[in-house]
Amino acid sequence: MKKLPKTELEIMKFIWSRKDTVSTKEVAKHMEDVLSWKLSTTSKTLSRLVKKEFLAAERIGKQCYYTSIVEENDYLKFETKDFFNYLHGKSLKSIISTLEESDEITNEDLDELENWIKNR
Repeated sequence: MKKLPKTELEIMKFIWSRKDTVSTKEVAKHMEDVLSWKLSTTSKTLSRLVKKEFLAAERIGKQCYYTSIVEENDYLKFETKDFFNYLHGKSLKSIISTLEESDEITNEDLDELENWIKNR
């Protein structure tokens, strides 16, 4: 599996959220709303995702429909492992202290993490 650029990930997140086959037209509407993309840009990006084997494509009439091959949870695990290993050297303490220093983590978050650890 390869890391996706943010724009390709945006398309995948949209498709994963739909939990069903999605048409080019539906994806293009979403990308127009989010990034002001034209249909041609969306179509090219969808083709790249098919080549990378993240999506399967099926043409029905004039419309193309896409189905996710890579599950959202599998990609999330891949990205998290890469982030954890590369940026934080496999250190959970590094991640938590960085979040705490940047005010991205609250005491409630830490309590929730503590409870999760205790109940594993």
